[in-house]
Amino acid sequence: MHIPRLSTAVSLLLLISSTTSTPLAQVNPSQNALTLAALPTSQLLACLEPLGAKVLTSNDPKYNEERYVFDLRYTYLPQVIVMASSVSDVQTAVKCAAASKVAVAPRSGGHSYEGYSIGGQDGSLVIDLGGFTSVTVKNGVAKVGAGVRLGKLYLELFNQGGYTLNAGTCPSVGIGGHALGGGFGLLGPKYGLLIDRITEMQVVNAQGQLLTVSATSNPDLFYALRGAGGGSYGIVTEFTILPIKPTPVVTSYSYNWKLEDYAAVLGAFADFQLLVSDDIGIKLNVGPNGLRMSGLFEGTKDDQLRAMAPFFAKVPKPEKSDVREGRYIDAQLRLASIPNDPKDINALLLKVDPLTRKGKSLVYPKALKASSIALLGKWAAIKPNGARVTFFLVTIWGGAVAKVPENSTAFIHRNAHSVIEFMVDWTKNPNTHGEDCEACLEWMNDMYTEFLDDFRANYGPVRGYQNYIDLKIPNWQDAYYGSALPRLKQIKRVVDPENTFRFPQSIPLQ
Repeated sequence: MHIPRLSTAVSLLLLISSTTSTPLAQVNPSQNALTLAALPTSQLLACLEPLGAKVLTSNDPKYNEERYVFDLRYTYLPQVIVMASSVSDVQTAVKCAAASKVAVAPRSGGHSYEGYSIGGQDGSLVIDLGGFTSVTVKNGVAKVGAGVRLGKLYLELFNQGGYTLNAGTCPSVGIGGHALGGGFGLLGPKYGLLIDRITEMQVVNAQGQLLTVSATSNPDLFYALRGAGGGSYGIVTEFTILPIKPTPVVTSYSYNWKLEDYAAVLGAFADFQLLVSDDIGIKLNVGPNGLRMSGLFEGTKDDQLRAMAPFFAKVPKPEKSDVREGRYIDAQLRLASIPNDPKDINALLLKVDPLTRKGKSLVYPKALKASSIALLGKWAAIKPNGARVTFFLVTIWGGAVAKVPENSTAFIHRNAHSVIEFMVDWTKNPNTHGEDCEACLEWMNDMYTEFLDDFRANYGPVRGYQNYIDLKIPNWQDAYYGSALPRLKQIKRVVDPENTFRFPQSIPLQ
């Protein structure tokens, strides 16, 4: 997907030479243009020398292993990858990058839809937070390292008192980007977004200082980080979060229908948001093989059935259903979509294979209209040549998410009715990097164009969920940040005036 040309590499080399009097680091004559594009200056390397083996450059055998993240499409070339394991590591790396005018890209789990976990461009300094995985719970308050993945986080919270969090279901997603982009999960209707449970953060700013950020300490930064904080303002190293004690009995469920039932099922699903209990977390996957509704309910199977009765009264009988009572941690394991439906909760720690994909989103302010439902049915039936998986994931929002005032955080989608994630992926071969499926991308672009036309006609200005970030969404600054954007830019100018934390869709200075 991303293959730098020789001219690109040479241009970057000339730029580095023109911005510092310090000579370039020694070039191995065998290095080709791909490596030259990632070559740091000797000034930067000298500054980073105290970090020793934690600093990876293109000369290091581990560089390529760490350069590739969850989405194999992206092959950007960082100048340096710093495998940080302490706050002082992060501070040193930020100071060195700022002194050399190098963009800084933090990486928690590496799941960015546009490759921003490796900078989103050649020549960044990536700070990997995989060493920040501590989770401790004391007196009902959790301290969570910014590099922990959700599967490990859920397991640790369960083992330290039966707690959980209102976050997403994918166990390999890192908490950092997920939380800072809002952090919606199936418990959202009852407990709100993940940012609504965060009370404090430890943040390394563009000057390399460690700040405590909360409602009373650096409150403007606290506002910006909760909803627009993914890589634009600083590097969060630790979150303080109020965990949740779920009910002793939780019901997880799944129901399947044929694709031909899409109109009835999606119509009832859209209307159900006005009737659904906040105890229900629910999502609907629509794809070539049919519709699959899954989720959880805080309560017994009998109570779940009663709560969902208004929905089932309007839809055909499911082809298949699977409803289980158990602990919340068991429901989390089931909803993690781990192959073979494991029953050992330690499977939440399993590594998820990387893949090659393209995703987009739309945030709907009101119930899906018949025209939108018809588009879902039309495009779900079309699977492009070369695609491994295509799907539309529809989630119902509302409840506690909407009860938080929109201007209290940088997250503008408080009044969302539902969100659609559009996804296609075409390989899970870990040895394949940068390969595009042209038919898949054409399917995505043609399909999304029709959805955009329908959205503008029926719902107003385009809105997208920033955790499904997309470089090609129309007017991305407005789509993701809307009315919050002027304040976000003003805060950016104060806390990062040199734009050290930058990538193609970071909050701009102007």
